Amino acid sequence: MYRRFLSIAVCLLAALRVHAGNFKQFLSGFESGYTALHIPELVFDYHDYFNSIPQLNDLDKQEAFFRKEQRELRSYTKGNLDSADQLYYTHLAYEIDLNLQRVLLEQQWVKQGKKMPQNGLYALANHKQYYALFVKRYTSSAFTPEQVFELGISETKRVQQQIESIQNRLGFTDKAAFYKHLQNDSFYLHDKDAIAKVYEEIDKEVREHLSRFVDLQTVPPVSVMEWPNAGPNTPPGIYLSKDDNPYDKDVFQYNFYGGRHNKRAMEWLYMHEAIPGHHLQSSIRRSLSGEPGFQHLFYYPGNFEGWGCYVEYYGKEIGLYTDPYKELGKWEWDLVRSVRLVLDAGIHYYGWDHDKAAKFWKENVPGQDDIMEREITRVTNWPAQALSYKVGAHEMEAMKQDAMQHNREFDLKEFHKRYLLMSYYPLEIVKQKLHSDYFNNR
Repeated sequence: MYRRFLSIAVCLLAALRVHAGNFKQFLSGFESGYTALHIPELVFDYHDYFNSIPQLNDLDKQEAFFRKEQRELRSYTKGNLDSADQLYYTHLAYEIDLNLQRVLLEQQWVKQGKKMPQNGLYALANHKQYYALFVKRYTSSAFTPEQVFELGISETKRVQQQIESIQNRLGFTDKAAFYKHLQNDSFYLHDKDAIAKVYEEIDKEVREHLSRFVDLQTVPPVSVMEWPNAGPNTPPGIYLSKDDNPYDKDVFQYNFYGGRHNKRAMEWLYMHEAIPGHHLQSSIRRSLSGEPGFQHLFYYPGNFEGWGCYVEYYGKEIGLYTDPYKELGKWEWDLVRSVRLVLDAGIHYYGWDHDKAAKFWKENVPGQDDIMEREITRVTNWPAQALSYKVGAHEMEAMKQDAMQHNREFDLKEFHKRYLLMSYYPLEIVKQKLHSDYFNNR
């Protein structure tokens, strides 16, 4: 009897090994099949997106591919796979479902005559479904358009309260006088050598205190340089991994348009673009090995921009925001991001026109009328892209609170490391995985 039991057990283990091997082949087959379809990469401008939608026969081929892959994926028993493959299974199921949602909407658009919507997605007959797709593609979370709008309203009020608190601390009782004071030229640097020196000091301070924030030993150097050819619509800064630039090094570029750089923005901007933001996350992502190739096919802005936005709230923990004006700079930009949520959902989901969007901006973003048109144009032409920052950060905070609730020995540094090790995944899956980890180890 024992020998018979042992024989059965050996056969079962052998079958599981073969099954696991087949699953690896399946993942590889998905990668090659997806690549052969030449599906356009994620683009920000919705005009470019719609112009890149192929003809109906190509969309039908895409649908057939994803339905075939879906059937084959379901032929595997997820519980029989090892923990790593179970995660890949969940990731692939997510992408297949998302792509089928996309293909069905694109087929409808082609059949309806490929009419380009004007002034946003609201002009589409099925704008609610299309905007929901864009929200998911950019946030990779389960957020609904209604929740986007509600988060924007609540965050706008919260950030305004933070700014008002700093205004009072600085001794300004008159709001108009306060914002006039903030336009003073003393808040700007005009010398690039001086800017480089300040960023060197910020880098040193952050590295000295980084161990309070995440359990890591070292972070590669990142070079600071002026953003070439920056214009009036250029963002405050950008991070370029050495794999994505001609400089052969990791680079953080700052906006020096008009020959000046805002001192109030320097600390939060460095945290977002460099350390512990994009540069740190990119460095960890590069260090990972063993991931299946299909994961490199997809990009999740909510994971990256959400992390960059999230870390800005921890300036004091890593030695920054000691000056109330530098802390204020973080909240000034956070207000812009919060209002973007309202404008984005307002324009594409609720049908706001330009005048209504401008009215909301002027009522809620004092002292920044100079960038109003830029921001309204951005959210109009880039549906849901701006959501990745605040929705991503909100989801990260929810993950943290969930982990703290389920683990009495919660360690913030360890939590941040766990998150960073899941940089290839959509937030929806990161959230599920971290909940499972902390719930099972409470």
